[in-house]
Amino acid sequence: MFLRHVLLNVKSTVRLSPQTIDRLIHRSLASHAKNSSSQKVSLEDKNSETDGKTVQPIIETKGVRKEREKADFERLSVVERITKKYLPSHINSIVIFAIVGIGYVIYEQVKNDFEIKYTFRFGSCPNFKFPEDQLLERKELLDTLTSIVTPVPDKLVSSYYIVVGDHGTGKTTLIRQAARKAGGGVIYVDVPSNVEKFGASFARAIRFNFKEHLRLSTWIESKMFGSPPDEGKEASWERVLMSFRKYAHHYRKKHGRVPVLIFDNCDSLAKKDQKMLEALQDSAKIAIDDSQWITVFVASIGETPEQMEGRSSITRASSFIQITDLSEEEAMTYLTEKRNLSKDLAHDMYALYGGRLKSLQKAATKIDHGLSFSNIRTANLNDIRRRLEKIRCRATTQEEVFIFNILCGLLHKSELTVDELIHMEEDVSIRQKVLEELCHETILTRTVSSGAYIFHGQSAKVCVEEFYKEKKCFRCKSIKDMLF
Repeated sequence: MFLRHVLLNVKSTVRLSPQTIDRLIHRSLASHAKNSSSQKVSLEDKNSETDGKTVQPIIETKGVRKEREKADFERLSVVERITKKYLPSHINSIVIFAIVGIGYVIYEQVKNDFEIKYTFRFGSCPNFKFPEDQLLERKELLDTLTSIVTPVPDKLVSSYYIVVGDHGTGKTTLIRQAARKAGGGVIYVDVPSNVEKFGASFARAIRFNFKEHLRLSTWIESKMFGSPPDEGKEASWERVLMSFRKYAHHYRKKHGRVPVLIFDNCDSLAKKDQKMLEALQDSAKIAIDDSQWITVFVASIGETPEQMEGRSSITRASSFIQITDLSEEEAMTYLTEKRNLSKDLAHDMYALYGGRLKSLQKAATKIDHGLSFSNIRTANLNDIRRRLEKIRCRATTQEEVFIFNILCGLLHKSELTVDELIHMEEDVSIRQKVLEELCHETILTRTVSSGAYIFHGQSAKVCVEEFYKEKKCFRCKSIKDMLF
């Protein structure tokens, strides 16, 4: 069975067919059977001589034997010919293919080492999810992000970074632009929604290979005894991080700069595996202390930065870098020049979505597919209204009053501070429940700089103005004395 395991493993390198493997095993066993049978025949010859019987041997001439050997040799495969020609016949076939297996292990080790070093040298960042001619240059933000993701000498390493912004503001697009602009030494990791696949995603970013034959001892153990690889944790992200640490040291030693490790879409970790996020944040702090590499976390405003801010590791992080919406000028440039829309239509879209890049992209794509803007607008506002009504259905009378006071206040002010919210509702449980639901349904969001609450987007404000203000269902008793 071990011989079959070795042959099957070698198959991927030398392209052996199953028939060839069976033929090799058959020939190996046949050679042993032939030797044992020859010994048996010699014993029988001796017994026959003692009985006085003579055995007539079959005489094969030298020429006939050469012709037979030549014909047998031509029927062999390429691998069998090389084995028969260059390896002595008395060497056991198991030893032969064990040597081939060792060569295969060494080849995979060298290959994996080269690929990881190549990735560190030239960087790794995936392509954009849309045509590059639709990219909008946001020079100020792009220059800021490029400065933090560009590898620097280890003496200049001082902190790791946290880039935040509301969903749809263009965080991923900007960080990928900056990573591709910086080039070598930048490793980009896209955190998947299924955090169990984070190890595989991390490994793919640096081209790390999880194959167990990369280590000879593990390979032999798994083939001989069938032991599970790495105790069932084959795609362990800790193994990838250990490998990253090793090659980061090599990159710093060779190029005189520390690499940059980017974790994008960290919200999945905050929601589904908080301990993993804490471990990554701790490793980012240790890496800064030891000048090994610089880590950049990219996440949406809300749960992720709040979790990271509450830990001691935050002391080595720089202040949050916030990605904001497009300005009116940038939005008009994008819609008219990049998406070829008319100015009137661009103004209508900006009035509905503001500078929320993702919303503008989706609406422009729908218009390209033939949908009218009026239908797009109606569907968007109805969706926001449905979410608000869902919150109202679960709310008590006191909670509903607080909800409308918040919405009414944000129609008159750009943001509501914590003090103003406490003035509206003194009950902590009601205040916390309502704010969490409004943020969860993407009606409200919280600013990073001041911690005040604002509308999640321009479309949420438009929805409140159209569906609720005209019905005069706001109850502003608790805010009538507040100055707006």
